[in-house]
Amino acid sequence: MTRDTLALAVKIALAIGFAIDVSVGLLGLFAPQLMLPLLDVPVGDPMLAHAAGGEFVVAALVYALAFSDLRRFRVLLWICTADQLFGVIVPAYAVTSGAWPATFKTVAPIPFQALLALLFAAYAVRAPQRTIVSDE
Repeated sequence: MTRDTLALAVKIALAIGFAIDVSVGLLGLFAPQLMLPLLDVPVGDPMLAHAAGGEFVVAALVYALAFSDLRRFRVLLWICTADQLFGVIVPAYAVTSGAWPATFKTVAPIPFQALLALLFAAYAVRAPQRTIVSDE
């Protein structure tokens, strides 16, 4: 895979991560009562849902910043990796603990989020492309 192709794949993945986090964040901030029917996430405390919604919006801003300049903000890809791994580990742990969700909405995205995490990490560890600056 060429560097340009990988950069394009990472930008597409960042846009997807942004869309996921901003939508979940806005839902948590403004309509936590819809999280159970739409996302299969039970909300016991609406204030906790508001706080989590704020965290998701901040994470979405990290995705947007990383998208704006991949080379400059390469370190932010580690935060994006952690964000996606959180979406893999928490539901996977719940399932292995015997708490199978009421629907498949929680479990189905696990492989996709794992793929996004791998993509972000792969790009973050790649050596930055050197730029040759002339004295002209």
